[in-house]
Amino acid sequence: MKKPIISVIVPVYNIEKYLYTCLESILNQTFSNIEIICVNDGSTDKSRKILEIFANKDSRIKIVDKENGGLSSARNAGMKVATGEFYSFVDGDDWIENTMLEKLYNSVTSFNTDIAICGVHQFNETEQKIDDSNPYYTLDFFDWHLDNRDFSYKEVKPYLMDVCVMAWNKLYRKSFIDECNAWFPDGLIFEDGPFFFSIFFKTKRVSIVRDYLYFYRTNRKGSIIKKGGMQFLDIIDVTELMYNSIKDLPDYKDIQYVFFKKKVEDILSRFENLNFIYKYKFAKKLIKESSLVKEELFPPEIVHGKFRWNYFFFKSLIKGNILYYEFQKYRLKLMYKTMEILYYENDKFTLKYKEHKLQIKKRPWLFDIYYSEDKLYASILRKLKFKIPFKFSELEKFNEDD
Repeated sequence: MKKPIISVIVPVYNIEKYLYTCLESILNQTFSNIEIICVNDGSTDKSRKILEIFANKDSRIKIVDKENGGLSSARNAGMKVATGEFYSFVDGDDWIENTMLEKLYNSVTSFNTDIAICGVHQFNETEQKIDDSNPYYTLDFFDWHLDNRDFSYKEVKPYLMDVCVMAWNKLYRKSFIDECNAWFPDGLIFEDGPFFFSIFFKTKRVSIVRDYLYFYRTNRKGSIIKKGGMQFLDIIDVTELMYNSIKDLPDYKDIQYVFFKKKVEDILSRFENLNFIYKYKFAKKLIKESSLVKEELFPPEIVHGKFRWNYFFFKSLIKGNILYYEFQKYRLKLMYKTMEILYYENDKFTLKYKEHKLQIKKRPWLFDIYYSEDKLYASILRKLKFKIPFKFSELEKFNEDD
């Protein structure tokens, strides 16, 4: 078998429902001199068996098995064993037009570029229809004078942050990726941005193919992006990595505004869609760890408003209290679980939830609280009001030595 020109890397994790469509679309490419590296990232469904079926049918398919480590880890594992002159990535729940690799290869070789980028169809899994309204994926942000030639990031500065950073709608020259020592950040989601930024600012040769050649499946059940879980905090680390890729550029001042405008929007978006129980940790991480905040690159009115309010609000509830048992962890549960009032005074309540004891102090300007008819009533900033039912108990002074 002759050496493949393109290595197509497919991360696979519990996507048995979509894997047939994905692999068939790659096998049916008009550009056939390829190897397909399927990285089974610890799947527990039938994905591994499906890979075996396809590998037995076509020798171009190689299976790499590994323990579950996430998308970055799977892509990195595929890159380590790839032997082609070029990389392409296809997520296992997506699929590609049968001319995608041929058109991207023609673009890279015709204009001698390190990266070629194509347009993307968004396929809404819930509605089962294609959406081409987002210019981020359709490449409509690119001026038409950039067609049929090579260019660098310096020609797209006004819409720099509208360049699609996703790994999968591109073809990469392997020698250039090796030269940049570029890898996906292990253990983080939103991993595409740091990888793309680490190479985009180092190449002088990029080309685009406006045709819609990649099908990106959105609103998929089980997708990490839909969950709003604690992994959304990764957006802060990812932004740091991207910032590190641009801060030492000679023309950093020229792109500083568009970069921070976009990243502030991204961080706010992830924060708004984050599960409420993680917002305290998000705000704390941003304020304490982010160089964007430390170097005052993040708008101070937002930091002192949205994020600092979440951080200091919960800190203010526990400041000076002797009894504090993971209040942040339980604060939502308090609204739904029956609790016991051990003792209350005019300015504080001592409560018990299972074996955990909690003391809440009143701070009238911020947090007011009172007890009536076996219910605890509270208001935040005198605007947001809620009530929590409590189990009736004999109210006695709580011994803090217990």
